[in-house]
Amino acid sequence: MGRGGRFEERMTERASADTKIIAGMPAYNEQYSVCGLIHATMDYADEVIVVDDGSTDNTSKLAKRAGAVVARHKINQGKTAAIQTIIAEAIMRAADVLVLLDADGQHDPDEIPSLLKPVLEDGYEFVMGSRKLNGSKKIGKRPLIRPFGQFVLKISLGAITKKKYTDPECGFRVLSRRAMEVMEFKGSGFSVEAEMIRLAEAHGLKSIEVPMAEIYVENGSTLNPWRHGFGNLRKIIAWIAEKRPLFFFGILGMCFTVIGLLLGANAIYIANTSGNVALGSALASVLYIVIGVFSMFTGLILSEIERGKGQR
Repeated sequence: MGRGGRFEERMTERASADTKIIAGMPAYNEQYSVCGLIHATMDYADEVIVVDDGSTDNTSKLAKRAGAVVARHKINQGKTAAIQTIIAEAIMRAADVLVLLDADGQHDPDEIPSLLKPVLEDGYEFVMGSRKLNGSKKIGKRPLIRPFGQFVLKISLGAITKKKYTDPECGFRVLSRRAMEVMEFKGSGFSVEAEMIRLAEAHGLKSIEVPMAEIYVENGSTLNPWRHGFGNLRKIIAWIAEKRPLFFFGILGMCFTVIGLLLGANAIYIANTSGNVALGSALASVLYIVIGVFSMFTGLILSEIERGKGQR
């Protein structure tokens, strides 16, 4: 029995065999990988949606030939816009469950049932694949900079989330109908994975991570890793400043104040040992201390405003 047959057998055993499962892939210049992924994904989904985000190759044409529903952006708008289009299309097509995976070959469609199970059988609404959990396989050569970037993003996102996530950057996910309906993104570019987690927590979605293979395909991703990483980090820092202003502005203020005190100590040392006045260091010291104190008071004020919003 093939993998499609096994999946159909499992589906018939569910209490609600009429659940409509749609898979969605954002794609940008993925003509060499998209067809195989579509065919493999069709074994586990009723329909496959491909959003061609302004590709300059034959991604759209080949995806249509492979049997996918194709929506095309005239210009490249970034992954966030592509995922938003997928979700809107899935809702319009009355999807009960949406599977999200990338079109560059870094997600294995044969792992879709593992991600579907928590939604279909255990009542979860938002399932995330994780390449860091026990049981995750490693396939391919991992770029040297990738682990450091993933660590920084995980720590940064952890400052504003209630739960700790092992792999918040992974785009292999499953959403229930309710999860689809609350995913209205404000950002742009490639920060969508982090924003999905933020929205899931804000709306109280029941979420879980499940292990998946860590696959790296040579020349698979079309993203610049530096641009992608710093874009995500910039967005997360903005969220920290918005949701935890006392933490953000307090740390920032403390850093400025410490620098100012060090500069002041240096100015005093120069005055005591040489008798000269280090005017530049003295003025810089005062400036840094004023900025630091102002930053900490800003954090206190914004924190009280945020707390007041939460009590309404």
